[in-house]
Amino acid sequence: MLAWFIDWTTQLNQTNHLAFAVVTVVTMASIGVCIAMVAELVLKRLSAGKSGAAGDPHAGH
Repeated sequence: MLAWFIDWTTQLNQTNHLAFAVVTVVTMASIGVCIAMVAELVLKRLSAGKSGAAGDPHAGH
């Protein structure tokens, strides 16, 4: 599937530059969102293992 996407975007770059630019921006934004979600999950897992609620602003309320 990835090879198909790469071939399609290569052909799109040769035929329609504006559509290629939009596809590139959307692809990069999607990859960035996925990386941010994974990083947030990892950081939540790491912080859940710590004792206390020093980082929780709602602790004690």
